[in-house]
Amino acid sequence: MKQVPTPRADALPGPSGAATDPAAAPAAAPAPPLRRRKRPTPAAYTLAPLTSDSPDTTQNLAYLALKKAILGGKFYPGTPVTLAKLSEMLGTSDMPIREALKRLTAEGAFEALPNRSPRIPVLSKAVVRQILELRVELESMAAAQAAENMTKRHIDQLQSLDTAMQQALRTGDLSAYVTLNMEFHFLIYRVADNEPLLALIEALWLRMAPVVAVNLAAMAGNHELTSAGSGDHHGRIIKAFQQHDAAAARAEIRADLTHPGALSRYGDAGP
Repeated sequence: MKQVPTPRADALPGPSGAATDPAAAPAAAPAPPLRRRKRPTPAAYTLAPLTSDSPDTTQNLAYLALKKAILGGKFYPGTPVTLAKLSEMLGTSDMPIREALKRLTAEGAFEALPNRSPRIPVLSKAVVRQILELRVELESMAAAQAAENMTKRHIDQLQSLDTAMQQALRTGDLSAYVTLNMEFHFLIYRVADNEPLLALIEALWLRMAPVVAVNLAAMAGNHELTSAGSGDHHGRIIKAFQQHDAAAARAEIRADLTHPGALSRYGDAGP
């Protein structure tokens, strides 16, 4: 088979179509390497110093501060933490931080790695799916139990939180959105007045919150994605509580956790 001769590099046409002369034209700069799109990385996380006048112990305050930061989407899966950085931010010694990390590691919020700093676990799709299935069952149960205990004050608080959430979504303030959504849901679950159930739900949120945070960040600026298919689930939840309708509250919480917009926040691991 006859081969086609390869043209000399200096005979290739330039931008104008004429052959280029290597002596007359400088060598073209190499093309920049292609860069793969990375998953969003968290901004340097910040934590407020512990309140010195609180009657609680420093260790428990550190534990609560770290827990709130995780639930509020301050950490992404794989985020490492160091005693030195956390101690500086919280304005305390290493010991309370170390003990707080031990507690949170036991609860599954952090994982300890050999010769490395503790980090937020990176969950498999299967584990995320399993956690979501448990959340749907437990949180819908809590909503049904809360229906009988809801007062007008509670309902007013839920409406205020929902209004603030929608504003945060419109302005792209995803950090505020995550925090407000957490407050909305946990107000309901506290009203259920079932401490063992609340503890189970909180443990699942601790493991799921970083997954939600990183997926929301990946969709930042795309309102259609962050709110796709959401409808007015929170509004319908509130209406169910206004009517003290346990069955409706159960159904609406279930719908709120499994509508397409919500599932997009778990990546492609939703059921």
